[in-house]
Amino acid sequence: WELILVVVSAVIAMLTFAAATQGFWLVRSKWWETVLLLLITFTLFRPGFFWDKLYPPIVLVEPAKITEVAAAAPDNGELRFTVEGINIEGDDVQKSVVLPLGEKASDDNSNGEDRLAHAGFTISVEDEKVLIDTIEFFGHAERAGISRGWEITAVKQLADRPAKHWMFVPALLLLLVIGSLQIRRRNRAALA
Repeated sequence: WELILVVVSAVIAMLTFAAATQGFWLVRSKWWETVLLLLITFTLFRPGFFWDKLYPPIVLVEPAKITEVAAAAPDNGELRFTVEGINIEGDDVQKSVVLPLGEKASDDNSNGEDRLAHAGFTISVEDEKVLIDTIEFFGHAERAGISRGWEITAVKQLADRPAKHWMFVPALLLLLVIGSLQIRRRNRAALA
């Protein structure tokens, strides 16, 4: 279904782009129709651009809930968070990382701490700060450049939002409006 939707929308977008750049669709386009055709083309090619403005793709969660976020992540999901600390050269470092969490345990005892361990680190809480407690040697966290003692400052969770393909609906409705206006103009010209 997704493949068909993407292919059909891409074909419509290419035809709309051709009509916009030639200044002619069913009849000669007015300047504002050309602008709208380009907007429709952009929306069909990149529906997430406007959708991300309406529904942000990532929600920031307080660092203390990192184990809950890890436990709720789907099988083979990822954990996104921001850490800061001092590297071995003595420089202040702040970075965002994405680490794989692996599969959930088959039993009901699976928790976020096990999934953090799969990502290559454990945490501790000191003075309301969430700190990296241990790093697994050659683990995912170490390869990402995280060091022991760094503070987790934010956890980024993918937002639960509607599919971005809903942006096709207003784009196609606008295309129908432009088409009906041009058909009306063509019919008037044929009668004259």
